[in-house]
Amino acid sequence: MKREMWNVRCGMGALVLAASLATLAPLSYAQQNADIDAVKQRAALNSAKADLEEARKKRDMAVAARWKDRETANQERELFNEKYNESKEKVDALMSERARLFEDVRVAREDLAQVKLQAEKARAEYLSLAAGPERLETLAKFSEQGIPFKIAERVEVQNKVKKEMGLYRDDPVRIAQSVLNAARSELEFTRESGVEKAELVFGNAVAQGGRMRLGGLYAMQMANAVDINGMHPAALMLPVAGEKKRIYSWQENLTPDTKRDIAKVFANVGDSAYVMVPVDVLLSTELSSEMANHQETTWKDDLREFFKNGGLLMYPLSVLFALGLLIALWRFVWLSYKGFGTIAARRVIKALKAGDIEGARKLAVKTHGEVGRVLKTVLTKNYKDRESAERALEELFSAEVPKLDFGLNWISVFAAVAPLLGLLGTVMGMIELFDVITMHGTSDPKLLAGGISIALVTTETGLIVAIPLQLIHTFLVNRSEALRGRMEKAGLAVLNALWIKEK
Repeated sequence: MKREMWNVRCGMGALVLAASLATLAPLSYAQQNADIDAVKQRAALNSAKADLEEARKKRDMAVAARWKDRETANQERELFNEKYNESKEKVDALMSERARLFEDVRVAREDLAQVKLQAEKARAEYLSLAAGPERLETLAKFSEQGIPFKIAERVEVQNKVKKEMGLYRDDPVRIAQSVLNAARSELEFTRESGVEKAELVFGNAVAQGGRMRLGGLYAMQMANAVDINGMHPAALMLPVAGEKKRIYSWQENLTPDTKRDIAKVFANVGDSAYVMVPVDVLLSTELSSEMANHQETTWKDDLREFFKNGGLLMYPLSVLFALGLLIALWRFVWLSYKGFGTIAARRVIKALKAGDIEGARKLAVKTHGEVGRVLKTVLTKNYKDRESAERALEELFSAEVPKLDFGLNWISVFAAVAPLLGLLGTVMGMIELFDVITMHGTSDPKLLAGGISIALVTTETGLIVAIPLQLIHTFLVNRSEALRGRMEKAGLAVLNALWIKEK
Protein backbone atom coordinates (compact mmCIF):
# COMPACT_ATOMS: atom_id res chain seq x y z
CA MET A 1 0.00 0.00 0.00
CA LYS A 2 2.80 2.35 0.92
CA ARG A 3 4.71 1.40 -2.21
CA GLU A 4 1.80 2.28 -4.39
CA MET A 5 1.36 5.58 -2.71
CA TRP A 6 5.04 6.35 -3.23
CA ASN A 7 4.83 5.51 -6.90
CA VAL A 8 1.87 7.69 -7.32
CA ARG A 9 3.72 10.59 -5.64
CA CYS A 10 6.77 10.04 -7.86
CA GLY A 11 4.60 10.02 -10.92
CA MET A 12 2.95 13.15 -9.95
CA GLY A 13 6.33 14.80 -9.23
CA ALA A 14 7.56 13.83 -12.68
CA LEU A 15 4.49 15.27 -14.25
CA VAL A 16 4.97 18.49 -12.32
CA LEU A 17 8.62 18.71 -13.24
CA ALA A 18 7.80 18.08 -16.89
CA ALA A 19 5.19 20.72 -16.78
CA SER A 20 7.59 23.17 -15.12
CA LEU A 21 10.24 22.64 -17.72
CA ALA A 22 7.69 23.06 -20.46
CA THR A 23 6.66 26.29 -18.83
CA LEU A 24 10.18 27.64 -18.14
CA ALA A 25 11.30 27.11 -21.66
CA PRO A 26 9.30 29.94 -23.10
CA LEU A 27 9.89 32.05 -19.98
CA SER A 28 13.64 32.29 -20.34
CA TYR A 29 13.27 34.81 -23.07
CA ALA A 30 10.82 36.75 -21.03
CA GLN A 31 13.25 36.63 -18.18
CA GLN A 32 15.86 38.33 -20.21
CA ASN A 33 13.47 41.09 -21.19
CA ALA A 34 12.48 41.37 -17.60
CA ASP A 35 16.07 41.72 -16.51
CA ILE A 36 16.58 44.50 -19.02
CA ASP A 37 13.47 46.25 -17.75
CA ALA A 38 14.67 45.73 -14.19
CA VAL A 39 18.00 47.32 -15.03
CA LYS A 40 16.19 50.23 -16.59
CA GLN A 41 13.91 50.48 -13.64
CA ARG A 42 16.86 50.24 -11.28
CA ALA A 43 18.59 52.99 -13.20
CA ALA A 44 15.42 55.02 -13.07
CA LEU A 45 15.07 54.18 -9.41
CA ASN A 46 18.65 55.25 -8.74
CA SER A 47 18.03 58.42 -10.64
CA ALA A 48 14.88 58.91 -8.59
CA LYS A 49 16.84 58.18 -5.42
CA ALA A 50 19.42 60.74 -6.46
CA ASP A 51 16.65 63.23 -7.14
CA LEU A 52 15.05 62.29 -3.87
CA GLU A 53 18.34 62.75 -2.09
CA GLU A 54 18.82 66.05 -3.82
CA ALA A 55 15.29 67.02 -2.84
CA ARG A 56 15.97 65.85 0.68
CA LYS A 57 19.08 68.01 0.85
CA LYS A 58 17.12 70.96 -0.47
CA ARG A 59 14.39 70.17 2.04
CA ASP A 60 16.93 70.02 4.83
CA MET A 61 18.44 73.25 3.67
CA ALA A 62 14.94 74.79 3.50
CA VAL A 63 14.12 73.43 6.95
CA ALA A 64 17.43 74.74 8.29
CA ALA A 65 16.73 78.10 6.66
CA ARG A 66 13.20 78.08 8.07
CA TRP A 67 14.44 77.22 11.56
CA LYS A 68 17.01 79.94 11.23
CA ASP A 69 14.29 82.35 10.10
CA ARG A 70 12.12 81.17 12.98
CA GLU A 71 14.97 81.66 15.40
CA THR A 72 15.55 85.10 13.95
CA ALA A 73 11.82 85.79 14.19
CA ASN A 74 11.79 84.55 17.80
CA GLN A 75 14.72 86.82 18.62
CA GLU A 76 12.99 89.72 16.91
CA ARG A 77 9.75 88.82 18.75
CA GLU A 78 11.57 88.70 22.05
CA LEU A 79 13.22 92.02 21.26
CA PHE A 80 9.81 93.40 20.25
CA ASN A 81 8.23 92.04 23.43
CA GLU A 82 10.97 93.63 25.51
CA LYS A 83 10.46 96.94 23.74
CA TYR A 84 6.68 96.50 24.00
CA ASN A 85 6.89 95.82 27.74
CA GLU A 86 9.17 98.78 28.20
CA SER A 87 6.81 100.95 26.16
CA LYS A 88 3.82 99.56 28.07
CA GLU A 89 5.49 100.34 31.39
CA LYS A 90 6.22 103.84 30.15
CA VAL A 91 2.61 104.21 28.95
CA ASP A 92 1.32 102.91 32.30
CA ALA A 93 3.59 105.32 34.10
CA LEU A 94 2.39 108.12 31.83
CA MET A 95 -1.23 107.12 32.41
CA SER A 96 -0.65 107.08 36.19
CA GLU A 97 1.01 110.46 35.91
CA ARG A 98 -1.87 111.65 33.75
CA ALA A 99 -4.41 110.43 36.32
CA ARG A 100 -2.41 112.09 39.09
CA LEU A 101 -2.25 115.32 37.10
CA PHE A 102 -6.00 115.13 36.45
CA GLU A 103 -6.57 114.65 40.19
CA ASP A 104 -4.26 117.57 40.95
CA VAL A 105 -6.13 119.67 38.41
CA ARG A 106 -9.48 118.64 39.94
CA VAL A 107 -8.24 119.45 43.44
CA ALA A 108 -6.79 122.71 42.16
CA ARG A 109 -10.14 123.55 40.53
CA GLU A 110 -11.99 122.76 43.74
CA ASP A 111 -9.50 124.86 45.69
CA LEU A 112 -9.90 127.62 43.12
CA ALA A 113 -13.69 127.41 43.39
CA GLN A 114 -13.41 127.50 47.19
CA VAL A 115 -11.05 130.45 46.97
CA LYS A 116 -13.44 132.20 44.59
CA LEU A 117 -16.33 131.48 46.95
CA GLN A 118 -14.37 132.80 49.90
CA ALA A 119 -13.29 135.78 47.84
CA GLU A 120 -16.91 136.53 46.89
CA LYS A 121 -17.95 136.09 50.51
CA ALA A 122 -15.12 138.33 51.68
CA ARG A 123 -16.04 140.85 49.00
CA ALA A 124 -19.70 140.74 50.06
CA GLU A 125 -18.67 141.19 53.68
CA TYR A 126 -16.33 143.96 52.65
CA LEU A 127 -19.06 145.70 50.64
CA SER A 128 -21.52 145.22 53.50
CA LEU A 129 -19.26 147.44 55.55
CA ALA A 130 -20.16 150.33 53.30
CA ALA A 131 -22.20 152.83 55.24
CA GLY A 132 -25.68 153.64 54.00
CA PRO A 133 -27.68 156.85 54.10
CA GLU A 134 -29.04 155.77 57.48
CA ARG A 135 -25.60 156.48 58.95
CA LEU A 136 -26.27 160.13 58.38
CA GLU A 137 -29.56 160.11 60.29
CA THR A 138 -27.80 160.93 63.55
CA LEU A 139 -25.97 163.83 61.93
CA ALA A 140 -29.20 165.01 60.33
CA LYS A 141 -30.89 165.07 63.73
CA PHE A 142 -28.32 167.59 64.94
CA SER A 143 -29.48 169.98 62.26
CA GLU A 144 -33.03 169.78 63.59
CA GLN A 145 -32.06 170.60 67.17
CA GLY A 146 -31.87 174.05 68.55
CA ILE A 147 -32.15 177.16 66.46
CA PRO A 148 -31.23 176.56 62.80
CA PHE A 149 -27.76 177.85 62.00
CA LYS A 150 -25.54 177.13 58.98
CA ILE A 151 -28.15 174.65 57.76
CA ALA A 152 -27.22 175.07 54.08
CA GLU A 153 -23.54 174.33 54.66
CA ARG A 154 -24.26 171.36 56.91
CA VAL A 155 -26.84 169.84 54.54
CA GLU A 156 -24.46 170.30 51.60
CA VAL A 157 -21.80 168.27 53.40
CA GLN A 158 -24.30 165.47 54.09
CA ASN A 159 -25.60 165.48 50.52
CA LYS A 160 -22.06 165.16 49.24
CA VAL A 161 -21.57 162.09 51.42
CA LYS A 162 -24.84 160.58 50.15
CA LYS A 163 -23.72 161.14 46.56
CA GLU A 164 -20.41 159.37 47.24
CA MET A 165 -22.33 156.47 48.81
CA GLY A 166 -24.08 155.95 45.47
CA LEU A 167 -20.99 156.44 43.27
CA TYR A 168 -18.40 154.55 45.30
CA ARG A 169 -20.47 151.64 46.56
CA ASP A 170 -17.50 149.28 45.97
CA ASP A 171 -15.18 151.35 48.13
CA PRO A 172 -16.41 151.16 51.75
CA VAL A 173 -13.20 152.75 53.00
CA ARG A 174 -13.80 155.90 51.01
CA ILE A 175 -17.44 156.02 52.14
CA ALA A 176 -16.40 155.53 55.76
CA GLN A 177 -13.82 158.28 55.39
CA SER A 178 -16.49 160.60 53.97
CA VAL A 179 -18.86 159.78 56.84
CA LEU A 180 -16.08 160.43 59.35
CA ASN A 181 -15.25 163.71 57.67
CA ALA A 182 -18.93 164.73 57.82
CA ALA A 183 -19.07 163.74 61.48
CA ARG A 184 -15.84 165.64 62.12
CA SER A 185 -17.22 168.74 60.43
CA GLU A 186 -20.43 168.44 62.47
CA LEU A 187 -18.39 167.99 65.62
CA GLU A 188 -16.27 171.01 64.78
CA PHE A 189 -19.44 172.98 64.17
CA THR A 190 -20.78 172.05 67.61
CA ARG A 191 -17.55 173.46 69.09
CA GLU A 192 -17.98 176.80 67.40
CA SER A 193 -19.03 179.73 69.53
CA GLY A 194 -19.75 183.35 68.79
CA VAL A 195 -21.52 186.48 69.89
CA GLU A 196 -23.76 188.52 67.64
CA LYS A 197 -25.77 191.73 68.07
CA ALA A 198 -29.54 191.42 67.64
CA GLU A 199 -32.88 192.67 68.79
CA LEU A 200 -33.93 190.64 71.79
CA VAL A 201 -37.40 190.02 73.09
CA PHE A 202 -37.95 189.88 76.85
CA GLY A 203 -41.60 189.41 77.61
CA ASN A 204 -43.41 192.11 75.67
CA ALA A 205 -40.39 194.41 75.43
CA VAL A 206 -37.78 194.55 72.68
CA ALA A 207 -34.21 195.53 73.55
CA GLN A 208 -30.86 195.65 71.85
CA GLY A 209 -28.30 193.20 73.06
CA GLY A 210 -26.10 190.25 72.27
CA ARG A 211 -26.60 186.54 71.77
CA MET A 212 -23.97 183.89 72.40
CA ARG A 213 -24.10 180.80 70.20
CA LEU A 214 -22.59 177.46 71.23
CA GLY A 215 -22.59 175.22 68.16
CA GLY A 216 -26.05 175.06 66.63
CA LEU A 217 -27.76 176.32 69.74
CA TYR A 218 -28.07 179.82 71.22
CA ALA A 219 -26.99 179.37 74.80
CA MET A 220 -27.72 182.76 76.26
CA GLN A 221 -28.73 186.33 75.47
CA MET A 222 -28.47 189.61 77.39
CA ALA A 223 -29.82 193.12 76.81
CA ASN A 224 -27.53 196.12 76.87
CA ALA A 225 -29.86 198.20 79.05
CA VAL A 226 -30.47 197.56 82.74
CA ASP A 227 -33.81 197.08 84.46
CA ILE A 228 -35.14 198.79 87.57
CA ASN A 229 -33.05 196.44 89.71
CA GLY A 230 -29.88 197.54 88.03
CA MET A 231 -29.37 194.20 86.25
CA HIS A 232 -29.25 193.37 82.56
CA PRO A 233 -32.24 191.30 81.39
CA ALA A 234 -30.92 187.85 80.36
CA ALA A 235 -32.23 184.47 79.21
CA LEU A 236 -30.94 180.88 78.81
CA MET A 237 -31.96 178.27 76.22
CA LEU A 238 -33.34 175.39 78.31
CA PRO A 239 -35.81 172.53 77.80
CA VAL A 240 -39.43 173.54 78.02
CA ALA A 241 -40.85 172.49 81.37
CA GLY A 242 -43.20 169.52 81.04
CA GLU A 243 -42.22 168.75 77.42
CA LYS A 244 -40.44 165.64 76.17
CA LYS A 245 -37.74 165.22 73.55
CA ARG A 246 -35.56 168.16 72.53
CA ILE A 247 -37.92 171.15 72.58
CA TYR A 248 -36.30 174.27 74.04
CA SER A 249 -37.23 177.85 74.72
CA TRP A 250 -35.73 180.96 76.22
CA GLN A 251 -36.08 180.90 80.00
CA GLU A 252 -36.05 184.41 81.52
CA ASN A 253 -36.92 183.58 85.12
CA LEU A 254 -33.32 183.29 86.22
CA THR A 255 -31.77 183.89 89.61
CA PRO A 256 -29.75 187.07 90.19
CA ASP A 257 -26.55 185.05 90.48
CA THR A 258 -27.15 183.46 87.06
CA LYS A 259 -27.83 186.88 85.52
CA ARG A 260 -24.57 188.24 87.03
CA ASP A 261 -22.68 185.23 85.61
CA ILE A 262 -24.18 185.88 82.16
CA ALA A 263 -23.19 189.55 82.39
CA LYS A 264 -19.66 188.51 83.34
CA VAL A 265 -19.48 186.22 80.31
CA PHE A 266 -20.55 188.95 77.88
CA ALA A 267 -18.13 191.37 79.54
CA ASN A 268 -15.13 189.06 79.21
CA VAL A 269 -15.92 187.30 75.92
CA GLY A 270 -14.04 189.90 73.89
CA ASP A 271 -11.03 190.20 76.19
CA SER A 272 -10.45 186.69 77.51
CA ALA A 273 -9.87 183.42 75.67
CA TYR A 274 -11.44 181.44 78.49
CA VAL A 275 -14.82 182.19 80.10
CA MET A 276 -17.16 180.20 82.34
CA VAL A 277 -20.56 179.82 80.69
CA PRO A 278 -23.35 179.30 83.24
CA VAL A 279 -25.22 176.67 81.18
CA ASP A 280 -25.04 172.92 80.66
CA VAL A 281 -23.93 172.59 77.04
CA LEU A 282 -25.17 168.97 76.98
CA LEU A 283 -28.59 170.15 78.15
CA SER A 284 -28.88 167.29 80.65
CA THR A 285 -31.83 169.07 82.25
CA GLU A 286 -33.89 167.29 79.59
CA LEU A 287 -33.57 164.14 81.65
CA SER A 288 -35.15 165.80 84.65
CA SER A 289 -37.90 167.14 82.40
CA GLU A 290 -38.73 163.67 81.08
CA MET A 291 -38.58 162.23 84.58
CA ALA A 292 -41.03 164.84 85.79
CA ASN A 293 -43.45 163.87 83.04
CA HIS A 294 -43.09 160.14 83.62
CA GLN A 295 -46.44 158.54 84.49
CA GLU A 296 -46.73 155.71 86.99
CA THR A 297 -48.65 152.71 85.72
CA THR A 298 -50.69 150.23 87.76
CA TRP A 299 -50.43 146.46 87.59
CA LYS A 300 -53.64 146.40 85.59
CA ASP A 301 -52.09 148.66 82.95
CA ASP A 302 -48.96 146.50 82.86
CA LEU A 303 -51.08 143.36 82.50
CA ARG A 304 -53.14 144.96 79.73
CA GLU A 305 -49.95 145.99 77.89
CA PHE A 306 -48.47 142.52 78.36
CA PHE A 307 -51.65 140.93 76.99
CA LYS A 308 -51.63 143.32 74.05
CA ASN A 309 -48.01 142.56 73.17
CA GLY A 310 -48.73 138.82 73.08
CA GLY A 311 -51.14 139.15 70.20
CA LEU A 312 -53.97 136.85 69.15
CA LEU A 313 -52.66 133.68 70.82
CA MET A 314 -53.02 135.23 74.27
CA TYR A 315 -56.76 134.48 74.11
CA PRO A 316 -56.46 130.67 73.71
CA LEU A 317 -53.69 130.63 76.33
CA SER A 318 -55.96 132.48 78.75
CA VAL A 319 -58.81 130.07 77.99
CA LEU A 320 -56.54 127.07 78.60
CA PHE A 321 -55.37 128.51 81.89
CA ALA A 322 -58.93 129.30 83.03
CA LEU A 323 -60.26 125.87 82.05
CA GLY A 324 -57.32 124.15 83.70
CA LEU A 325 -57.88 126.05 86.94
CA LEU A 326 -61.63 125.33 86.88
CA ILE A 327 -61.11 121.61 86.30
CA ALA A 328 -58.41 121.53 88.99
CA LEU A 329 -60.70 123.31 91.49
CA TRP A 330 -63.57 120.94 90.66
CA ARG A 331 -61.41 117.82 91.04
CA PHE A 332 -59.84 119.12 94.25
CA VAL A 333 -63.27 119.69 95.82
CA TRP A 334 -64.50 116.32 94.55
CA LEU A 335 -61.45 114.42 95.85
CA SER A 336 -61.66 116.25 99.15
CA TYR A 337 -65.32 115.26 99.45
CA LYS A 338 -64.63 111.65 98.49
CA GLY A 339 -61.70 111.47 100.87
CA PHE A 340 -63.80 112.65 103.83
CA GLY A 341 -64.46 110.13 106.61
CA THR A 342 -60.92 108.97 107.37
CA ILE A 343 -61.37 109.27 111.15
CA ALA A 344 -64.60 107.20 111.15
CA ALA A 345 -62.92 104.58 108.96
CA ARG A 346 -60.07 104.32 111.46
CA ARG A 347 -62.61 103.71 114.24
CA VAL A 348 -64.20 100.90 112.21
CA ILE A 349 -60.85 99.26 111.54
CA LYS A 350 -59.90 99.65 115.20
CA ALA A 351 -63.15 97.90 116.23
CA LEU A 352 -62.46 95.09 113.74
CA LYS A 353 -59.00 94.56 115.14
CA ALA A 354 -60.53 94.42 118.64
CA GLY A 355 -62.97 91.72 117.46
CA ASP A 356 -66.11 93.83 117.79
CA ILE A 357 -67.73 92.91 114.45
CA GLU A 358 -71.21 94.23 115.34
CA GLY A 359 -69.82 97.49 116.63
CA ALA A 360 -67.75 97.85 113.47
CA ARG A 361 -70.87 97.31 111.33
CA LYS A 362 -72.77 100.00 113.26
CA LEU A 363 -69.86 102.41 112.85
CA ALA A 364 -69.50 101.58 109.14
CA VAL A 365 -73.04 102.76 108.47
CA LYS A 366 -72.08 106.22 109.68
CA THR A 367 -68.88 106.52 107.58
CA HIS A 368 -68.70 108.69 104.46
CA GLY A 369 -66.51 108.98 101.39
CA GLU A 370 -64.96 106.27 99.23
CA VAL A 371 -63.32 104.53 102.19
CA GLY A 372 -66.71 104.40 103.94
CA ARG A 373 -68.26 102.82 100.81
CA VAL A 374 -65.62 100.11 100.90
CA LEU A 375 -66.33 99.36 104.56
CA LYS A 376 -70.10 99.39 104.08
CA THR A 377 -69.83 97.12 101.02
CA VAL A 378 -68.24 94.38 103.12
CA LEU A 379 -69.72 94.91 106.60
CA THR A 380 -73.36 95.68 105.81
CA LYS A 381 -73.89 92.44 103.88
CA ASN A 382 -73.44 88.83 104.94
CA TYR A 383 -71.23 87.06 102.44
CA LYS A 384 -70.88 83.31 102.63
CA ASP A 385 -67.13 83.37 102.02
CA ARG A 386 -64.22 85.72 101.39
CA GLU A 387 -64.29 85.23 97.63
CA SER A 388 -67.78 86.70 97.41
CA ALA A 389 -66.73 89.74 99.42
CA GLU A 390 -63.65 90.19 97.25
CA ARG A 391 -65.76 90.08 94.10
CA ALA A 392 -68.04 92.74 95.54
CA LEU A 393 -65.00 94.91 96.32
CA GLU A 394 -63.65 94.40 92.79
CA GLU A 395 -66.95 95.58 91.35
CA LEU A 396 -66.83 98.63 93.62
CA PHE A 397 -63.22 99.45 92.69
CA SER A 398 -63.89 99.03 88.95
CA ALA A 399 -66.77 101.51 89.23
CA GLU A 400 -65.22 104.08 91.59
CA VAL A 401 -61.49 104.13 90.81
CA PRO A 402 -61.89 105.56 87.25
CA LYS A 403 -63.93 108.38 88.74
CA LEU A 404 -60.92 109.40 90.83
CA ASP A 405 -58.83 110.18 87.73
CA PHE A 406 -61.66 111.68 85.71
CA GLY A 407 -60.71 115.10 84.29
CA LEU A 408 -57.07 114.99 85.40
CA ASN A 409 -55.85 114.12 81.91
CA TRP A 410 -57.34 117.36 80.59
CA ILE A 411 -55.18 119.35 83.00
CA SER A 412 -52.11 117.50 81.70
CA VAL A 413 -53.17 118.16 78.10
CA PHE A 414 -53.60 121.88 78.81
CA ALA A 415 -50.16 121.98 80.47
CA ALA A 416 -48.61 120.33 77.40
CA VAL A 417 -50.43 122.44 74.81
CA ALA A 418 -49.71 125.82 76.43
CA PRO A 419 -45.93 125.87 75.67
CA LEU A 420 -46.64 124.76 72.10
CA LEU A 421 -49.05 127.65 71.63
CA GLY A 422 -46.44 129.96 73.13
CA LEU A 423 -43.84 128.64 70.69
CA LEU A 424 -46.28 129.12 67.81
CA GLY A 425 -46.77 132.73 68.89
CA THR A 426 -43.01 133.21 69.01
CA VAL A 427 -42.62 131.83 65.48
CA MET A 428 -45.39 134.13 64.25
CA GLY A 429 -43.77 137.07 65.99
CA MET A 430 -40.37 136.26 64.46
CA ILE A 431 -41.94 136.08 61.01
CA GLU A 432 -43.43 139.52 61.54
CA LEU A 433 -40.05 140.72 62.81
CA PHE A 434 -38.35 139.48 59.65
CA ASP A 435 -40.95 141.31 57.60
CA VAL A 436 -40.08 144.48 59.50
CA ILE A 437 -36.37 143.84 58.89
CA THR A 438 -37.08 143.33 55.19
CA MET A 439 -38.89 146.66 55.02
CA HIS A 440 -36.78 148.82 57.35
CA GLY A 441 -33.46 146.96 57.60
CA THR A 442 -31.40 146.42 60.76
CA SER A 443 -30.29 149.98 61.32
CA ASP A 444 -32.42 150.41 64.44
CA PRO A 445 -31.44 147.94 67.22
CA LYS A 446 -34.35 149.16 69.36
CA LEU A 447 -36.79 148.06 66.67
CA LEU A 448 -35.23 144.59 66.56
CA ALA A 449 -35.08 144.26 70.35
CA GLY A 450 -38.68 145.37 70.70
CA GLY A 451 -39.87 142.89 68.07
CA ILE A 452 -37.98 140.01 69.66
CA SER A 453 -39.30 140.86 73.13
CA ILE A 454 -42.88 140.93 71.80
CA ALA A 455 -42.31 137.61 70.00
CA LEU A 456 -41.17 135.99 73.26
CA VAL A 457 -44.21 137.17 75.24
CA THR A 458 -46.29 134.20 74.06
CA THR A 459 -43.56 131.73 75.05
CA GLU A 460 -43.39 133.32 78.47
CA THR A 461 -47.17 133.16 78.79
CA GLY A 462 -47.19 129.50 77.70
CA LEU A 463 -44.67 128.63 80.41
CA ILE A 464 -46.62 130.69 82.97
CA VAL A 465 -49.71 128.63 82.09
CA ALA A 466 -47.98 125.25 81.82
CA ILE A 467 -45.91 125.23 85.01
CA PRO A 468 -48.77 125.81 87.51
CA LEU A 469 -51.08 123.42 85.64
CA GLN A 470 -48.41 120.72 85.64
CA LEU A 471 -47.81 121.17 89.37
CA ILE A 472 -51.56 121.11 90.07
CA HIS A 473 -51.94 117.97 87.93
CA THR A 474 -49.19 116.23 89.87
CA PHE A 475 -50.73 117.28 93.19
CA LEU A 476 -54.19 115.99 92.21
CA VAL A 477 -52.80 112.71 90.83
CA ASN A 478 -50.94 112.13 94.09
CA ARG A 479 -54.11 112.91 96.04
CA SER A 480 -56.07 110.46 93.89
CA GLU A 481 -53.42 107.78 94.37
CA ALA A 482 -53.47 108.35 98.13
CA LEU A 483 -57.26 107.97 98.24
CA ARG A 484 -57.05 104.78 96.19
CA GLY A 485 -54.40 103.46 98.55
CA ARG A 486 -56.62 104.16 101.56
CA MET A 487 -59.50 102.35 99.87
CA GLU A 488 -57.37 99.27 99.18
CA LYS A 489 -55.92 99.32 102.66
CA ALA A 490 -59.39 99.54 104.26
CA GLY A 491 -60.72 96.75 102.06
CA LEU A 492 -57.84 94.38 102.93
CA ALA A 493 -58.11 95.30 106.59
CA VAL A 494 -61.82 94.47 106.83
CA LEU A 495 -61.48 91.24 104.81
CA ASN A 496 -58.61 90.01 106.94
CA ALA A 497 -60.37 91.01 110.17
CA LEU A 498 -63.62 89.20 109.27
CA TRP A 499 -62.42 85.93 107.88
CA ILE A 500 -59.33 85.47 109.97
CA LYS A 501 -61.51 86.06 113.05
CA GLU A 502 -64.08 83.51 111.88
CA LYS A 503 -61.41 80.91 111.28
